[in-house]
Amino acid sequence: MKYTLLTISFLILASIQANAQSSIPKEYRGTEDAVARGVVDGNNIETNFRNHGEQARWADLPWGTWYTNVCDRFGENCRDIPGSFIDGIGFIVAGKVVGERVKWDLAKSDTTLNPVIINYREAGRRVSPFTGEVWGWLPLNGFNNELRQDPDLFITNPVPAISTDETSWPEAWPDKLVETTDAGWSGSWNGFKGKGLLTGDQETFYVMDDFSDKEYLFDDETDQPHSPFPLGIYYPSPSDSSIGGLGLQTEVRTFQFNDTLAQDVLFTQYRTTNVSEKDIDETWTSIIIDGGLSGESLGGGLSYNENLEALVFENMYGGSSGAKASFAFIVLEHSIMEDNGIDEDEDGIIDESKFNGPGELIEGKAAIDAYLEANYNMELFRQNYIDLENFPAYQNERWWTGDEDLDWIAYDDLNQNGQQDDDEPIIDDLGRDGLGPDHDNYPGPDEGEGDGKPTQGEPNFGEQDMLEAENRGLGNYELSSRPVFESGDNLRDDTWLFDKINDGPFELDRMQDRYDGLGSEEPFLLAGTSVFSLKAGTSSYFSTAIVFAETSDSLVVKIARTRAIYESDYGQSGFLTLPISNEEIAETPGEYSLSQNYPNPFNPSTNIEFSLSKSVPVNLTVFDITGREVRSLVFGQNYTAGKHSVQFDASDLSSGIYIYRLQVNGEVFTKKLTLIK
Repeated sequence: MKYTLLTISFLILASIQANAQSSIPKEYRGTEDAVARGVVDGNNIETNFRNHGEQARWADLPWGTWYTNVCDRFGENCRDIPGSFIDGIGFIVAGKVVGERVKWDLAKSDTTLNPVIINYREAGRRVSPFTGEVWGWLPLNGFNNELRQDPDLFITNPVPAISTDETSWPEAWPDKLVETTDAGWSGSWNGFKGKGLLTGDQETFYVMDDFSDKEYLFDDETDQPHSPFPLGIYYPSPSDSSIGGLGLQTEVRTFQFNDTLAQDVLFTQYRTTNVSEKDIDETWTSIIIDGGLSGESLGGGLSYNENLEALVFENMYGGSSGAKASFAFIVLEHSIMEDNGIDEDEDGIIDESKFNGPGELIEGKAAIDAYLEANYNMELFRQNYIDLENFPAYQNERWWTGDEDLDWIAYDDLNQNGQQDDDEPIIDDLGRDGLGPDHDNYPGPDEGEGDGKPTQGEPNFGEQDMLEAENRGLGNYELSSRPVFESGDNLRDDTWLFDKINDGPFELDRMQDRYDGLGSEEPFLLAGTSVFSLKAGTSSYFSTAIVFAETSDSLVVKIARTRAIYESDYGQSGFLTLPISNEEIAETPGEYSLSQNYPNPFNPSTNIEFSLSKSVPVNLTVFDITGREVRSLVFGQNYTAGKHSVQFDASDLSSGIYIYRLQVNGEVFTKKLTLIK
């Protein structure tokens, strides 16, 4: 299997490091009173969501909506129209644990229990048959403004915290109360990248837990177990009998970029922490997707693109509007087993982790070479990454081994004297809040800033480094119809739902067989990870993206672009994987073509070639990874039929990933290039 930009993707974390633990005080916990509905609308995708792991609830405007451009048969009178293409998305974590009936003298032997945590529409909303309380994901209090006033109706109307609505923010963020320099980050956005820092143009954030799932606890009033035999009793935290479920806490964020490169993408990130007192040796994470396909809207149907590692819904109609689209669901991150001594993703880096400390400082290229040869599989490393001489830490000759992909550097050593002088700016050594002197809202030095070693919260390290984790692909799926999944108590039944997760190994032939058998019914997809271990006090990431396009062919380009944005730490830095070859990404078909630039990586100039079948005006533009135009190489110039080459001189630009786009005769072709200085 080739491991390039497109195949370094599926990740979930399991680590024994202390800094993977939750920083949220124990008094904050899930409650029904904190449930709130919001809307993400930071780009062409608009959808409702609820802060218990649910997106795109059907019939709740807007739901799963994408704005697509529709023209008449003459290519004129074009207009943007919305279509609702996704009827629902839900987040699930399942575990296999040993029951405790023997401990409570209720039986002579224990059973294996399979708690499944879910809160999805009415069909997946579990409630206690005794009290009517929700048994499942519930949002923590304190992560939004519970007294927020609706700006139009002038009534109290809380919504989940959204970066673009300051009235939705809490007075202080519970997870930031531990910060020593500015406890609570009051008045600032709680950004994934840091204090007041926004990932994209719109970011949302909430936290939920499963403590309310008391199916395997005793009833407080009757002192009898809720769960009848042959199920069992399970307390995830024996010291706190009020905690049910598996004892999980999940931070959820969405990111939207409103630019030409990512305006059709919705990123969602789940960070799940086992805050219980027990290890969960067998754990699964899954997403359920109701794609809204039925009848004639099936179009090209559902398939798995093996080259792009994406589930693709093709040629769908978005309701009565006439809008048509294809969309892909991508698992970007699912990392596992970071302490087993095995290179799970075969990239040459063994037991890489997002949650580790700085590690050991190694100085000098000879010493770095020796460490790599002793601890990495350098044959695989060279196959997956660019030349070692181009890695920032290697160039700087100061490498902290906890930064497994060698891209963190403290400062720009302009005079190469091995120490930071007054005129040498800080690069990555920004401290826990992610802010440095060059930021507008810089409050001054904080913990870890300027200490010469990587700290969690700093760019290009740990949780801010998307490639710094072990990796395994999509592990299981189950495909049936929505009526089957939502029939009776199916989505509320731990045993039924767990069997669907546990008995669904990922096989391409099996997927097509299942889909062909659905006919005109509505396909309902359950897709997730293979089994992993989530030990007490450790965390896991599960990151996804939804990508829309007007055609299946343009969807291919957008999927590659989405992975590029993710692997650049959502536009924060340049990634160091090998360039994509022409064979590994399918070009948009047609009479025109755009070639991979050469050389790539390059410094400071490279050649961009394209082919034309006839004489037409050409636009050739270069963007940075955030979508900002940095160079117009060709604008409206007529080129004759044949092959052409344009030189791109990037002497004035900084190292990183750039996207170049060819527009010709109504078609658009896009590729990436890597500048290394």
